[in-house]
Order: sequence, then structure tokens, then C-alpha cells
Amino acid sequence: MITRTLNVVDYVLLVLLLLASAVIGVIFGCVKSKKNSAKEFLLANREMGVFPAALSITASFLSANTMLGTPSEIYTYGTMYCYHTVSWTIAVTITALVFMPKFREMNCTSAYEYLEKRFDCSVRVCVSLIFSIFMLIYMAIVLYGPALALSQTTGLNIWLSVVSIGVVCTFYSSVGGMKAVIWTDVLQAFVMFVGLLSAIIQGLIVLGGFGPTFSIASKNGRIQFDSISIDPRVRHTVWSVLIGSTFNALSTYGFNQTQIQRYMCVRTTRGAAQALFINAVGSAFIILSSCLIGIIIYAYYADCDPYTAKFISAIDQIFPYFVMEVLSNIPGLPGVFLACIFSGSLSTISSGLNSLTAVIIEDVYKGAVVMLLTYVVSHLGPILNASTSLFGALQGPIMGVFFLGFFFPRANHRGGLVGFVSGVALPLWIFVGSQVTKNQRKSERLPLFTTNCALSINETRTFPTSPRTDPLLDLYSVSYMWYSPIAVSTVLIVGLIVSYLTRPLKPHEVDPKLIIPIDDVCCCCLPKSVRHWLRCGIDHENYLNEREDNNENELNVTKPFLPVESNIAFPVVLISKKPDDS
Repeated sequence: MITRTLNVVDYVLLVLLLLASAVIGVIFGCVKSKKNSAKEFLLANREMGVFPAALSITASFLSANTMLGTPSEIYTYGTMYCYHTVSWTIAVTITALVFMPKFREMNCTSAYEYLEKRFDCSVRVCVSLIFSIFMLIYMAIVLYGPALALSQTTGLNIWLSVVSIGVVCTFYSSVGGMKAVIWTDVLQAFVMFVGLLSAIIQGLIVLGGFGPTFSIASKNGRIQFDSISIDPRVRHTVWSVLIGSTFNALSTYGFNQTQIQRYMCVRTTRGAAQALFINAVGSAFIILSSCLIGIIIYAYYADCDPYTAKFISAIDQIFPYFVMEVLSNIPGLPGVFLACIFSGSLSTISSGLNSLTAVIIEDVYKGAVVMLLTYVVSHLGPILNASTSLFGALQGPIMGVFFLGFFFPRANHRGGLVGFVSGVALPLWIFVGSQVTKNQRKSERLPLFTTNCALSINETRTFPTSPRTDPLLDLYSVSYMWYSPIAVSTVLIVGLIVSYLTRPLKPHEVDPKLIIPIDDVCCCCLPKSVRHWLRCGIDHENYLNEREDNNENELNVTKPFLPVESNIAFPVVLISKKPDDS
């Protein structure tokens, strides 16, 4: 077992990252702030450039979960997870072409403003509440990641790490607002890139290059891209990763308040689309780099698994353990790694706090809640599995109710509310059941060995299961990648059934600007009569003509957007714009 610790250079690098983040908050909160307004705090006055917004979008959700969880995922289950790169690219493309322009057209700062216009206040409040719960739990998971890394590599108490990260995040996000959050994201994104590259380069040097690394990993079944089973209980297949991960990524880019605020901060819609596509490149780099690190770590420990040998207590500690064993002889590299992991958490937590700013509870209390929830999520197992399951169970229904509103004009507020509640209940039930029965299910983990461990006997890691007792075990065994598609399908099916049982909306009762014509999205080549039927009688032609006229008139508008207060105490700031009357 390794006993190496950080040196002074490593600590200095880590402290500098935390200080730099805090200083950025002070600069934008106290020095460069023009006025204390909701628009400046939440939207950075809509003055952000393409590149910083792109890096901020990348850093917001590709956090410590990705950089700690992905290597351990590859190490334990193989490379099927790499298909996430394709899924995220698909989701970014759909968001940039379909949903982002719609939100910018409606001048929405909060996505939930749309739900009140399309359905009613009850749907808006319910969705806002679930989003708030989701973000608090997700930030707790993200906060737990670097604390875990720090406790493993330095011996510092894990809860002291939780408090220090939480305090720094709360400080600069509450003082500096969106500008501080975005510019700290830029700094943290660069630190993440450097940290991942350092681990990859040094790992390949130790192993002798790509050839030996992939040869070892392939020999023991870690290189796999051909699992095409249609059984939904199989953890990762081509179908579950491509479909399920696309749904998860789309719910993040298209309907998560944190991301919506980012592309609303960019000056133009074209610039926002460019930011999303640049983000796709950055996200692909981080995901593939994390996957490569997982392959490198497995090749290094192929004959002496630290988890089986009980050198580490959790599989998510495998990356920091590797760093301290392989990189600690080079002063500063472990510090770069820790700064990389901390950057992932700082960017996600600060983004989440900013998106929750309009909630009644003040930032300092939200930060305390996140730190308390960290204790809960420490018992949910591997952080990548926990965070993805959470996305499907809570973020999936939010995407479902937006789909219901955008693409189904006949859906009414009763269908929206009942569909959303049902969409939350079913995947959440499956998730809780999977946690309760996880010891009864057959493990899909690939074998791990300790053949050459000096302190351990030759053994293969086994994962015992309890006798099969639950009659719903097959349901609870459904792969966590399917949670989001299940949630969306439930919302749509239940929502439409309830809507048609309780008087569906008439065409004249629906505002065309709240609908995205499904025929324009995926059926543009169909005959005009069929397209008209798909639009359910909604007159989109006149609306589109009026929008083009308005866009031409807005070319001469120079007055900035004016904030209008909302009467809902959730993330619901409404930003409107109007021409200068003077």
C-alpha cells in the first residue's frame, strides 16, 4: 500500500486555485459590478462572449463525477461507456437547433416560466421544486467527489474538505453572480484539461505507450464496444448508452436551468449555438480522456487490484490512488491532479447555486444543505452511477413535461401535472428498489486480480449476491441508463391520456409561440396536408411571419433587456425586452 503524501508545491497549487476562484468572485461582485440587478447577477447582462460561455457549459456538468467516476467505470466494467461521447454530441446538436433558439425567442431566463404560460402555475411550481431538490442532491454528490480524492491522497478529514469546498463555492457564486461563475469556470476548465493530460502522459510513459496499454486491457476484456443485447437489465449496451445517455444529456443541455442561463448570457442566438458546439468538443475531450485514463489505470493494476487487495475502500478512489503512486515522485503533479478534481466540483456547485439563487433560501443556507446532503450521497455507491441514476429519475420527468408542452398542442394543464408526477414516481420507485435489492442482483463487474500483490494472496474479486426474494427484481434490475427514457415516456403517455379524458385544448386556446411544430423538426418533407394534421390545427404560418417582422424591427433596438419581477418564489426571473420609448 502506498504511503506517499503531498508536498508543499502540491498544497500551494491547490490553495492558489481556491484563492483565484474567490478573487474572481470579489472582482466581479465588488469591483466590476455596474449595478445590483437580477439581470446582471443571473444573466451577466447578456454580454458574455462565445468562448467563455462554451467553457462554462463544458465545466458545469462534466465535474468531479466524470473525472473520478469514468476511470473507475472503465476499470470495472470496460469501455462501453465511451459511447457517451456520441450521445452528448447528439444532444448538443438537438439543443442548438431546436430548444435553445426557442428559449431565447421567448426571452426566458427560467425554463419554468414557459411551463406557467403553457400549462399553469401548479405545473411550474412542481417542476421548480423537483429541480431544486435535484440540484441540491447532485451538488452534494459533486462535493463528495473531491473530498473523497483529498482524503485518499493526503489523509485530511473528508468532512473538512467538504466544508472548505462548499464555503469557497458559496462565497464566489453569491458575491460575483453569473460573470464570476462563468470566468471561474473558464479557469477551472483549463485546470481540468491540464490535470487529465498530465495523468495520461505520465501513465503512458510508465506503461511504455499506447500499444502495451491497450494490449493488457484487451487481453482481460476491458476493450469492448459490441454489446448489442436488447435486454434492458444489461447495464451497458450500444442501445442503452446511445439512447439513455442521449436522453440524459438532452435533459441537461436543453432543460436544465443551469445550462439555459449560460446560453442566455451570450449576446446572440448564433453565438449561443457556437458556444454549444464548442462545448461539444470540450466535453468529448474530457469524456474520452477520462476513459483513456481508466484503460491506463487498469493496465497498470492488471495483476494487483488495489480494491481487491483492500488498499482502497471504494472503487472511486482508484484514480487518486494511481496518481499518488505514479505521479507523486514529480513535484507538483499530484497538486495539479487535486486542482483538476476540485475544479470539476467548484464549477458544478457554483453553477448550481447560481441557478438556485431565486429560491427563497439564501445562498449560505443552500451551501449548508449541500454539505449536509453529502453525508447521504456517500452511501449511494459509485458516484458516476449515482449521478446518472439521479439524472434519469429527477431530470428526466422535467424534460418529459417540456416535450409534452412543446410537441403536443392538445395537452392541457391537468395532463401536464399528472403526467409529471407520474414521471417522477415511476423511475424514482425503480431507483429506490434498485438500491434496496442491489445485493440480490447478479453483478456485471469484470474480474479483478491480485496475482502480483505483495500483501495479498492470489485471488479474484467476487461480488456475492443474496438469494432472489423480491418478485419485482426484474423491474429493479433495469439498467440505470433507461431511467430517463422511462420517465419521459411515462410523462407523455399519462399526460396525453389525462388530457384527452379531461377535455384537450382547442387550437384557438394554444399560443403558437409556445409550440414547436413537430413536423418542422423531423417531418419537413411530408406533404402539406399531413404536416397540417400534425400541427393539430395550430396556425404557425402567421406566427412565423409575425416573428420575422419582429426580428427585422429589433435590428434597430439598442436599449438593453429590462428585468421584470416575477410573483413565483422559485427560479423564475422573467426577462423581457422592449424598444426605447424616448
